[in-house]
Amino acid sequence: MSAGALTLSATEQKIAERINPQDTANLSVSVGGGVAFANAAQLMDFAKLMALSSAGVRKHLRGNVGACLAIATQAAEWGMSPYAVANKSYFVNDQIAYESQLVQAVILKRAPIKGRIRFEFEGEGDARICIASARLRDEDGGDVVEYRSPPYGKITPKNSPLWKSDPDQQQSYYAGRALCRRHFPDVLLGVYDVEEVQAVQTVPGGAFEVVGTAPAPTALAGRLDQLAARPAPAPARAERPVAAEPMLEDDHGEDDIVDQDDDVGGSGDRHDPGPDRDEAGAGGDGFPGDDALAALGDAPRVDPNDEDFKRGVTAAKRGAKKCLNPDITADPDRMAAWKAGFDSVEA
Repeated sequence: MSAGALTLSATEQKIAERINPQDTANLSVSVGGGVAFANAAQLMDFAKLMALSSAGVRKHLRGNVGACLAIATQAAEWGMSPYAVANKSYFVNDQIAYESQLVQAVILKRAPIKGRIRFEFEGEGDARICIASARLRDEDGGDVVEYRSPPYGKITPKNSPLWKSDPDQQQSYYAGRALCRRHFPDVLLGVYDVEEVQAVQTVPGGAFEVVGTAPAPTALAGRLDQLAARPAPAPARAERPVAAEPMLEDDHGEDDIVDQDDDVGGSGDRHDPGPDRDEAGAGGDGFPGDDALAALGDAPRVDPNDEDFKRGVTAAKRGAKKCLNPDITADPDRMAAWKAGFDSVEA
């Protein structure tokens, strides 16, 4: 085999065998950007080619024809290069998300505005806000619409390192996206920034609820009902000092949740709680096995105000299946408190 020859896996070989050369031969490249598809067959064959592109696409798209089809379809609607869109995408919490830069490019290309979005800033530090404004082109006189962001200190999550190194850039991304969602939501229908996807949690019924913002009244009412239905907490134990531990950049106290960095890449999947969560105590899932639990003996009752108890509660609500904080798993007392909080949340 010659050096640099393409080697296909079994899955990729099957994909390659299903490509119709006639359809791909008839594809036209648009001068304005992107690929011009004449029909769905061409689009699907192009998605197969993307899935075989190796380093041409990010890891989460390699061998994944369905995800490549979604990317190619989205790019065709936007009039952009499918490969450019693919390389601005991530796979987070079991769905495709996009870099803020691409989201802003889509807004500028498709929003019904004249010119570009204008950004202004007021205040300093955690009180700093960003004001995004744009002039509409579909209104008589070209009315101006604007969006004022929350103060910098109240925006969550802040997973990107640019929130520290270039906060104005990140806050302008936030405000521009919010301006679009408020005044012309059709432009970003079904399209989410990486941090938007990271800021949601699964709620009963399979829906998503945004966290880090004020919850809707129905969501709050549901939570109050759940709290009222819970059994009374166990008697408090003596407080013990809690060792300082590193916090996530967008920390809400949930040290047990895996932080998604800028290279979400191959997985990024949320671990959804299964029906057998209560049986997850033994084996390699992060909880101590039966022997370890037995060794705890007559441990003091867990204080519901204990920080590790609260972390366990938060982890269960977020859908985690195990504790991922090594400082907690290495300490039997802390692990017991975490697990007590985790188990206190009804499945």
